[in-house]
Amino acid sequence: MLKNVTELLHPGLLTNVAQQREIIVQFQSLPKLRLNKETVKKKAAILIPLCLVDDRINLLYTLRSSKLRSHRAQVSFPGGIIDVQDSSSEDCALREFEEETGLSKNSVNVWGRGNTIIPYFGPSITPIVGNIINFSMDKLNPSCDEVAKVFTVPVELLACAEHRKHTQYRGNYSMPVFQNGDDTVWGITAIITHLFLTAIMPGVYSARLPFIKKYEAKKK
Repeated sequence: MLKNVTELLHPGLLTNVAQQREIIVQFQSLPKLRLNKETVKKKAAILIPLCLVDDRINLLYTLRSSKLRSHRAQVSFPGGIIDVQDSSSEDCALREFEEETGLSKNSVNVWGRGNTIIPYFGPSITPIVGNIINFSMDKLNPSCDEVAKVFTVPVELLACAEHRKHTQYRGNYSMPVFQNGDDTVWGITAIITHLFLTAIMPGVYSARLPFIKKYEAKKK
């Protein structure tokens, strides 16, 4: 498996357009996720940013500021609500990426998009995939109003079973959780991470979320 991961996540992936297209095809072929059956009016877009750190492909995340009204102090991908100045989901994701990280949106090479996700609550979310060209932590200048910090995690670390957990919600479903030191990726960000790992490492990352239909009461 290690060999397969090394081949799939070789640094050359970030310049290989053919491989990037294959990943997007895999991403779009995954089942569409609609958790809310009602009509959702608000639309959002996020960027799944890949970058090279010490010759390893990483995903970049932000820790949302505790000053924000919603999802405060939670790990997320850069992104936000699509507004009138955005001509597409891609424009929104790149604009928010620049505003939140301080990195130029022109430094992102866009690969494509995944299926739009309809969460239980909030706007629909369209994930956009792209890699940051010539990434360096020193170039980061995160927005102090929106972002507490920006950090990166090697993709193969996220795929390791020892860093991957799950949360089961009463009677209905389980959701993935990824642990990275003090930073825990959960909620919709974990779902998007889980889906993208499936697309970027087909046949290698095949995590299944366990679900126990009935917890047995402990005998006294």
